Amino acid sequence: MARARGSDLSLFFTILNKLDLPKELFDLDSETFSDGQKKKVVLALSLGEEAHLYLWDEPLNYIDMLSRVQIENVILAQKPTMLFVEHDAEFVRRVATRCIELW
Repeated sequence: MARARGSDLSLFFTILNKLDLPKELFDLDSETFSDGQKKKVVLALSLGEEAHLYLWDEPLNYIDMLSRVQIENVILAQKPTMLFVEHDAEFVRRVATRCIELW
């Protein structure tokens, strides 16, 4: 999947590793993954592609607390330019540099 999308495979697998996706899953069909594991793959795919702006819609859906912290750490380390929608106020507080509230 990552290869077909032109993602940086080294970066993709590094991010998956940082998100604690077990290496034995790397060779399996992603259809067998849990929703949380699938979300980690999607996020790693996104960050593995070079972009000027990343658009994420509720990246923490299906993500457990430990993975949430790991995602925060990856974002804080990479410092990508992002526009995201997220309802987790603590995640937004830690990751966002600016917020726009829509009512």
